[in-house]
Amino acid sequence: MKWLQLIASLVVLAVLGWAFRDELDFLKDGLSTLRHADPWGILVVVLTTAGAITAMSEVMRLLIRSGGVNVPLRETSAVTLASNSWSTTLPAGPAFSAVLTFNVQRGWGCSVMLCGWFFVLSSAISTMWLVMIGLAGVLFLNADMALWSLVSTLLLMLGLSAALFWLTNNPRRVEAWLNHQRLLKGTKREAVIKQVRNLEEVHVNRYEFSRVLVFSLLHRLLDMVSLWACVWAITGDIPALRAGEDQTTTAGIAIAYLTAKLAGSAQVTPAGLGTVEAAIIATLVAMGMTAVDATGAAIIYRLISFAAVTAVGWVVYFLHYARKGMTYAALSRKET
Repeated sequence: MKWLQLIASLVVLAVLGWAFRDELDFLKDGLSTLRHADPWGILVVVLTTAGAITAMSEVMRLLIRSGGVNVPLRETSAVTLASNSWSTTLPAGPAFSAVLTFNVQRGWGCSVMLCGWFFVLSSAISTMWLVMIGLAGVLFLNADMALWSLVSTLLLMLGLSAALFWLTNNPRRVEAWLNHQRLLKGTKREAVIKQVRNLEEVHVNRYEFSRVLVFSLLHRLLDMVSLWACVWAITGDIPALRAGEDQTTTAGIAIAYLTAKLAGSAQVTPAGLGTVEAAIIATLVAMGMTAVDATGAAIIYRLISFAAVTAVGWVVYFLHYARKGMTYAALSRKET
């Protein structure tokens, strides 16, 4: 069934490409612009993409260190790259990516609770910063992006992050409160209290939590800067606060970045193939760029941030994890 979903998605892309083949001349022109891309801009794209991966890896390192598990950055970088490749390539990739990360972290000595703490908190913080980028676009560009939906999501993620931080530093208070609750009795109460006591494994102070926030934000910003550099590489002009003729602004790129991430999260096609590129192109055009330049920028961004990173991730996986028995088939059996 999962493979059928993948094949169906690719068939839909092929059919759409064939149906609109006479209307997509800008794709051909966009590809031709790659020959004249600014090499310094391309270098910035590569560096910021690598920096974004490193920042994401540092978030993992800091969060699991709060549970007393110390691993070097190269190890968290390896699993970040490998799991990203699983997520963007395989059917039901995000689920198997999480399984791979979980098994690697367990191999480091992380408890089940610590692994869960990492997944929930890192996702909440990352989503929070993505919503902040959207809010910035609404405030500075008057973009039509469902303001109250963004605000409610932001408040939810802020509340979740704050609650998790408070819980890890006050498990005894939570346990005392649970002992006075009449709704929970017997084995149910004991089970909940046991999970609360597990939170004592995690010790994160405000300084360490602030570092997690900073590196998570850095991951998002560097990823967005890589798209900004793609526009620079194609147009030869550095995007700023004001747009010239056939140009966009930094705020416009921020909107394109958020739109692309939302399109990719829908998982309509593997890794958002086709939908992410279309979202970037359409948004950049709406923000002032020509379709040809927007296409060139989108292609460079996806070639480096998706194709190149995925390829590197697969190399890391086969060299670092496949030989340890962490294969797709083996982890599929564990998931089921």
